Amino acid sequence: MYLNFIVLDLSLSHLVILLAHNNKVVYKNKIALKRDRAGILFNSIQSMISELNLNLSDLDILFSTIGPGNFNGIRVSLSFVKGFAITNNTQIAGLSSLEAISRSFFNNNKKNIFSIIKASPNFYYIEFFNQFNKSIVPPRLINIDEEIELPVSINDIVLVGNDVEILAKNINFHGEMYSIDSPTPESLFYTAKDAIVSSHFTEPNPIYLREVNAQKPSTWKNNPIIK
Repeated sequence: MYLNFIVLDLSLSHLVILLAHNNKVVYKNKIALKRDRAGILFNSIQSMISELNLNLSDLDILFSTIGPGNFNGIRVSLSFVKGFAITNNTQIAGLSSLEAISRSFFNNNKKNIFSIIKASPNFYYIEFFNQFNKSIVPPRLINIDEEIELPVSINDIVLVGNDVEILAKNINFHGEMYSIDSPTPESLFYTAKDAIVSSHFTEPNPIYLREVNAQKPSTWKNNPIIK
């Protein structure tokens, strides 16, 4: 049984980190991300180790969100956990950012969750979850200027994610919505716990639903710089 684990999320605007010991959260932190994501992550891990006098060899498994979300943040987090696994011979696994977002809402009314992450001004990553937190529509990228087909009645969903107001306006949604800038530590904990209980561990590889913005200059095709 996996009782001691760390969960990392750098897929949105903050680093969210938690440590569970004996199946309980004993440490959690949330830090706004700037340019030096790797440095922020390293310093946060060091602070946690010092504060708790933590022996990393006691960890059973290390989780990282794998997207969709910020390309750089996801790469930094996955590079860390993979390096950690090699050094400490620890099992690692990935968690869906959209699932963690959906669990940030306490579903009292047992509604379907419309989980969203803003990708760019007109594009959102989306995924639908039922009242039991099971995905009913796979994650995908949508253009908010186009018509969005909902798998259930618009009256039976809760909208959760970042910049929900913009998407709500575009789909004429006036129901329950929650705007959050990152998954909560508690939502990451329960997402990890579900993976542990079900023994369903996702490979720690990034979920990319759109191409990276960087492109080769058009001159490269006909006039390559390196021959």
